[in-house]
Amino acid sequence: MADRQSSPRRFLGPWVIVAALFIVGSLLLILLDTAYKNIPFRDSIAGPLRAVIILIVGSVIAKVVESRILTKSMTSLSPRQRTISGFAVRLLLYLGLTLAVFAGLGIGLSSFLFGGAFLTVVIGLAGQSMLSNLFGGVWLVLFQPFQVSDSISFITWQYPILMPSYPHEALKPAYSGRVTDINLMYTTIVTDDGDPLVLPNGVLAQSAIINRSRSGARKVTVRFDAPIQVSPNDLKTKLLEDLGSWDRPPSLELSDIGIANYSVRVSVWSRENDERIRDRILQSAWRVMTKLSQSNTESGNPQETS
Repeated sequence: MADRQSSPRRFLGPWVIVAALFIVGSLLLILLDTAYKNIPFRDSIAGPLRAVIILIVGSVIAKVVESRILTKSMTSLSPRQRTISGFAVRLLLYLGLTLAVFAGLGIGLSSFLFGGAFLTVVIGLAGQSMLSNLFGGVWLVLFQPFQVSDSISFITWQYPILMPSYPHEALKPAYSGRVTDINLMYTTIVTDDGDPLVLPNGVLAQSAIINRSRSGARKVTVRFDAPIQVSPNDLKTKLLEDLGSWDRPPSLELSDIGIANYSVRVSVWSRENDERIRDRILQSAWRVMTKLSQSNTESGNPQETS
């Protein structure tokens, strides 16, 4: 019974805060206009003060609406609907706040939108970080290369990765993780290592993105060395048997050879995590090479390679 009575209070609480802030801000603006009504140069003094009041009160209202109302009212929506709705509401909130601040300074809407100075500023800042991130966020929401909760990998020149010297196979210099939030300026990704990674939307809009949540089986290649005493043909036969079934039949080729060992490249197709796939393949390779090495030792032909 208590939960039913407290539920309307929890729902109406944020709206009461918003209404109270709106009333307080309106009263401050009225008092400001009354106090400076008969003072010369009223606009030059009252305009900036009016803009500051609108900015402070409007920012608090926007935060309350964003954190209290949007978060709770969108829990029943799908991830895609939450992303689009949240982005649109945030954009409208902060756009309205910006227009209100300019109105407080005495700049009309037509002058703000169509004035030559405004167009010059927009064109000049379009390539800068703030508007680049804002436009990048609009691009991400409209074209949906990924959604919240998707697992993705992205490649970008802004954040280079030091590549390992082994294995010598070609690797994508990619960051991987799960998307947890897309807002006006930044996208948050929890990496496969568990670290939260906050990325500017402008960077992601220019990146090569692999959406692993939408892809099927992918090819994973693992390379390892085998002793020269182990027959490549025996290793291939036994290893393919030990690996079992995958989404597609695995393949095994020799990639390099030396005096004491040779390199083997195993390729499989799977939907599993890359690290799990590598562990499974290397475990199979260890079992097979151990058995073949013991068999060669027991037969008295440790140097047999055919």
